[in-house]
Amino acid sequence: MKKILLLALFSITLMGCNDPESAAAEATQLRAEQHPDRTYVGENNYYTMESSGDIQFTTKKDLKVMYQDFPRYFIEKAKEWPKEDLNDASSYDLPRFQFAWANSSSKDEYESGIKIWSMKTDGTDLRLVTDVTVELVNGIKNLTRSPNNRYVAWADLGGYKTVYDIKTGKVVELSISMSPLAMLWSEDSRYLYFERARDLFSRWDSETGEINEIDFKIRTEAVLTEDKIIKVTDAAVVGYNLKTDERLFVLSSDRSLSDKERIFRVKSISPTGRFAWGSNQSFAWMFDTKELTVKQMTTDYTPAQILGKDAHFSALDSFAKVRIVDRVGDRVWSWRAFYYGALSGDAILYNGLANNGLWFKEGK
Repeated sequence: MKKILLLALFSITLMGCNDPESAAAEATQLRAEQHPDRTYVGENNYYTMESSGDIQFTTKKDLKVMYQDFPRYFIEKAKEWPKEDLNDASSYDLPRFQFAWANSSSKDEYESGIKIWSMKTDGTDLRLVTDVTVELVNGIKNLTRSPNNRYVAWADLGGYKTVYDIKTGKVVELSISMSPLAMLWSEDSRYLYFERARDLFSRWDSETGEINEIDFKIRTEAVLTEDKIIKVTDAAVVGYNLKTDERLFVLSSDRSLSDKERIFRVKSISPTGRFAWGSNQSFAWMFDTKELTVKQMTTDYTPAQILGKDAHFSALDSFAKVRIVDRVGDRVWSWRAFYYGALSGDAILYNGLANNGLWFKEGK
């Protein structure tokens, strides 16, 4: 009987040694011991925590440089990375950035292609948004996200537009010919308005799939409600009543300046449309569409390609290095979120009203 028990125990030990789960656990433990500074996500991906640092992208002199740790991501296998999950409420407790990124230089077509990613405004919770890949040669120029976070739309360098439904994984091709880049979601997320040809506009219905022509102009830097649109034009911010076709207001850059001096090279609008930004190399303007005021700046300003709720925070839309400014507290953060890979087009903000529009949790 003792021999039988010993043989049984020996067999169990051998089975444990050959158990894939046990081997994986041992490998994970070994990696943790060899690289204590890394947090692995899957077998081939990890991130480290690195401090933000100095930054030089602004003429404003009194910004306080903030030093704190942010994740820096090393991703070889996007297939192993967590995807954005509409049912995971913890992902949406802060506003989020969305951007196009080819995470790897691998010869694998999936891993080397451009995909849509997202992360919280504090740099955490990086998620893969779509499995759809775009070749580097085509690129992605313009990105949007519906207000309910469900739909992602993008235009490539030629203006070909695509919509991806995060809930179902369905892909819809909106335009199969070259067209301008402008796209704008309705407040209820049902409709995506887009420019199908120069100064010709259409509307895609997410419920029926129908595409119909519309008789008003849209811009990407705009906010659309049930009966009103506020949009940033080349040198002004304009509000229209869509039901009466009445122009509600015009807030213009300085008309005494030359066209070169007053035309915007950088444009943005806050999630509610309350504030808008326009700037060029010489001047900048902050527009308040509620108070109908314009603040003009010449030397002491920071650009705002991405503008948060109430213009409290702003960011540059190039994520080669993440750059965030607290415009109320005069603070600035700068860090590198990615060790390698290729970014395409400009980042955007979505879920912008979460945490009352604040981009960092209290105390951080």
